[in-house]
Amino acid sequence: MNEQPPTQTKTATQPNPAPEGYSSWNDYWTKAHNQPWRTEPEIDEERQRYLAKRRAVMPNIERGIYPFRDENGGIKLTRADVEWLLASHEDGRGPVDWEDENQRERQGMDLRGACLANSDLHGLPLAALQGSLDFDTAPEGDDGSIDAAVVHLEQVNLQDAHLEHALLRRVDLSNADLRSSQLTGANLYGAT
Repeated sequence: MNEQPPTQTKTATQPNPAPEGYSSWNDYWTKAHNQPWRTEPEIDEERQRYLAKRRAVMPNIERGIYPFRDENGGIKLTRADVEWLLASHEDGRGPVDWEDENQRERQGMDLRGACLANSDLHGLPLAALQGSLDFDTAPEGDDGSIDAAVVHLEQVNLQDAHLEHALLRRVDLSNADLRSSQLTGANLYGAT
């Protein structure tokens, strides 16, 4: 039986206001948690459990198995999902801060297979992101395995995002907004 991913649902009658004493969610995340890149309400516990389970999936390149890809293709992630994944990366250590030279050896988030198309990811700290396969791990001549790993970034807003040393080989960035993004050392070989 296929597990269906839980989704966040909001309606006009169920707003999700910022916590008391804070003017916005960004204000809350900045002041209470020192996460100024967060703008969205916290995802619910069911969605957190689902994403934690997906993150724990061990990649298998030969079989096209990646954390955020299932039998139906890339798993759609929202900005709130990505914010939570960043905040809880490496058991709560958080995202790679490329400006801190001591963190440059850290592994970034593995979002291989995810569908982030049409998302607003502006300003997120995505340094060392794993969004595809590198030359050493990609099976030679097996385009299917390579394509299964690629994160979908079509029409995504990555303005002011930190993508230093991100692995984005063969990623489709059609109509993506990359203004003021930090791409130092990113692998964009074959990207559209």
